Amino acid sequence: MADNTDLSFTGLTDEQAQELHSVYMSGFGIFAGVAVVAHILTYIKLPWFAF
Repeated sequence: MADNTDLSFTGLTDEQAQELHSVYMSGFGIFAGVAVVAHILTYIKLPWFAF
């Protein structure tokens, strides 16, 4: 088990924090990609800027 002096204020070790960050960023990337696709499809169906 990790030594308590190695923990940050979150209670995670550096390795755990890096793993959590990578999982979080992967989820954020998927969310952002879906949002971009949804905005493009919405703009194709109903453009909100008429030029």
